Amino acid sequence: MADAPDDRDALGAILGHPVDVVLPPTPDCAARVAVSRTDDPVRVRAAWVADDGQVVARLGCPPGVPSPVRPLIASVCEVSADGVTDRLLLGRAAPGVSVVRAATHDHDAVDVPVHGDGVIAGRLPAGPIPVAVDAIAPDGESIGRLMHSGITEMALVAGRIEGRLGATHGMAAGFGAGDTVSGLDVAELEAGYGALLPAWLPDGFSMTTVRVEPEAAYPFAPPSIAIAWIPADSDARVLLRQCPGPLASPETPNGRGVEVDVGGVPGVMRARGTAFLVWERGDRAFGLQVRGTGDPQADALAIAASIPASPDAMP
Repeated sequence: MADAPDDRDALGAILGHPVDVVLPPTPDCAARVAVSRTDDPVRVRAAWVADDGQVVARLGCPPGVPSPVRPLIASVCEVSADGVTDRLLLGRAAPGVSVVRAATHDHDAVDVPVHGDGVIAGRLPAGPIPVAVDAIAPDGESIGRLMHSGITEMALVAGRIEGRLGATHGMAAGFGAGDTVSGLDVAELEAGYGALLPAWLPDGFSMTTVRVEPEAAYPFAPPSIAIAWIPADSDARVLLRQCPGPLASPETPNGRGVEVDVGGVPGVMRARGTAFLVWERGDRAFGLQVRGTGDPQADALAIAASIPASPDAMP
């Protein structure tokens, strides 16, 4: 292997895929770190490669989508393996972010570079997880902040991966932290955008509760608007949450959810009596919960398909 610490081609040949960033060895880490991205949904991953070409360790971060309203996603990755003790901040940043700044209780703030295609990759000192990470523009101003609750923690020790996922939106999980307001007009004023409402609901449902729900992980992002409709004669409920998107932590089909078509865009449906549906359209992300109707899954799809693509299409 070539001696240059930024020899991405040589590391790419060893790993079998392109490499975006190479971090050089350190006194505690006798390996180069090859940082790369997977396909959609994009994930950032790292491989620690020794001088003899042996891959000592690998870690892959959860998928993440940065955007102007949530300009960075980040994971703290720690590795303890043969000849390697390392601690990285990995993630992705939206266009316009030149560096990210990690703040901790017991160290000065640490600037971590943003490389090509928005890849965040750099080393952190040993210590607690950062209390926050700021997205810094070229003029030195912060244009967004990710709090500790949204930072994923990963550790690879003796071949075992442990960690904690950063907080996601929980778009279809019911009401979250926030405040109930007196009506939709107040919610729209506080959130700074107009809500998109379904044109169809099951018979007998009326709007009862409107809430404004800020994101704990992204304190400067616009809050979600959450609205509940219920009928007068049962405990059924339709709950719709929406926020400017895309989601920083996208919903993906897995063992508990399946991909469905929501008016021409993909969504993820989870249903066990109550139906939970999450999808994104244009600049908006939605989470829908339907319970107690005759067919919650079918009703969820019908409600979701009736939501217009933009405020201009509202009746």
